[in-house]
This record gives sequence, structure tokens and C-alpha cells, in this order.
Amino acid sequence: MLNQFPALIFDLDGTLTDSKPGILGCLRNALDAHSVDYPGPLDHFVGPPVEEWTAELLPEASQEERDALARDYRGCYDRIGWKNNSVFGGVREMLVQLRQEGFPLYVCTSKQQHFAVRILDLFELTPLFTAIYGDRAEFLSHSKVDLLGKLLEECSLDGDSAWMIGDRIYDIEAAHANGLRCLAAGWGYGPAEECALADAIASTPADVRAQVLAGNPGDAVHGRTRRLR
Repeated sequence: MLNQFPALIFDLDGTLTDSKPGILGCLRNALDAHSVDYPGPLDHFVGPPVEEWTAELLPEASQEERDALARDYRGCYDRIGWKNNSVFGGVREMLVQLRQEGFPLYVCTSKQQHFAVRILDLFELTPLFTAIYGDRAEFLSHSKVDLLGKLLEECSLDGDSAWMIGDRIYDIEAAHANGLRCLAAGWGYGPAEECALADAIASTPADVRAQVLAGNPGDAVHGRTRRLR
């Protein structure tokens, strides 16, 4: 056992909860309302900040038009989308066990702060976390790299002894930019090529504890990936 348990920082969408139905439903509604015909699948828009995907969906539009699309999406999500959500199987049990054993638990998500807290409250997960960090409209940067850095600074966490746990490339890039190891949530939305860039992959929530205890974060080499079975 470790003498000091590392802090574990979890993504929300695709890691703790299966939020895709609510996100994509509201995204389709907003696109229809603005007569935007996007030819490809929308799944890869689950994860990045809203400001990032409005630029991709409306590359030739003005900032005002992008802001209007974001407002309509968030209005739909505020009404119904956030409830069209569920906790992944095994996640609650994983969090309870980790918390009982003494791991400090945090959330870092590109979802807006009030939505993140509302969702975690709905599923009665909020008390398990020391702090919840989500995006805010007033932030100058909506980058997950910067948000994770803010969490580390304000919570006085040492990146050498902390893990970021998430399912998408945004989590991996944020972790490595801030000097953390990243454990890919293999049960989430991230494709195999993204998960392969993490330091390790946990196939199920039950694998997270074993992966963290197996490695020494201070000796990690980013990019060296192991899959637990």
C-alpha cells in the first residue's frame, strides 16, 4: 500500500456518467433551430468545451451566431438534457471504496460548474468529492489544461502525486500539460487511439484502484501504456 494516497481527479462526461443521450439530443435540437446541417456523427462533440465545438460547427459564422447556438444548446440542456443521464455501472462502488480508503477525490470537467454540481447532486455523488471544478462563463480561458491547472493550484495538489482519470484526449492533454499521469477510462467515449496516449488504461471502474496502487506516479513515463484486465 502507498504511504500517502495520491489525489484522483475525475472527468465527468464519459467517465462518471453516461451523459451522451442528453448532450446529443440538445445539440441536435440546437442545430435544427439554427438550420445547421452537419453531415457527420456528433459523438466527438461530447467532451470538449461548448465554445470549441461551436467554432467547428460554424466555421464561417460570426461570434454572435456561435454564441446564439451555444445559448440554445445550454437552454435545452438546462431544461431537460442534464437529466437524460446515468451513472456508469461500477462507478459509485469505485468512488465509495476509494474515498473510504483515504484517496482524495476531485472532479475536473469542461461542463459548466453549475451543471456539474447539479448532476452530481442528482446522483448523490457530491459528498464523495473534496472539490468540483467546472467551466464558468466568466473564465477568460475555457481550456481544460487551464482548468486543471487552476484546480491543482487552488487545492495545493502536487502533480507528481496525482492522477487525472478521463476518457478523452482533452483529459490526457490536460494531465500531461500539468505534469500528471493520466489513466484512460476505457469504458467511456474515447476511441482506442485516444486512450492509447494515456499512461495506462483501465477497462472498467473496478480496475482504477488496482492501476493507481500498482504504479508510482513520481516515476511515471508519459506515453507508456498498460491495459488492466
